[in-house]
Amino acid sequence: MNKLAKCCPEAVWEKRLRGNLAAIAEIRTDSLNDLEIMGADFRHLGVVVASVERNYQALLEQNQQMRDLLIGMVDECYCWQGNRCDRCARILQVLADSNCRSF
Repeated sequence: MNKLAKCCPEAVWEKRLRGNLAAIAEIRTDSLNDLEIMGADFRHLGVVVASVERNYQALLEQNQQMRDLLIGMVDECYCWQGNRCDRCARILQVLADSNCRSF
């Protein structure tokens, strides 16, 4: 009463082929999802880099304003070049030290 179907080599081959095609389709879908996630990560990274760039530019501008202010204080002081007061000598030394470190 029980009938057993014989598995012919063509049926096994077809089953393997279908399994392989399904696996390939899953891999492709997973790859596309991974690429979308990576794209989102890169877009976020671009936003972060732009923010860091803006912050760094603002910091450079503030540093330049501070240098200009300090040089202005030295220029407005009663002392003169070659005979600087202690305050102006310290300001110029700090500016010289920071200038050497920036190179």
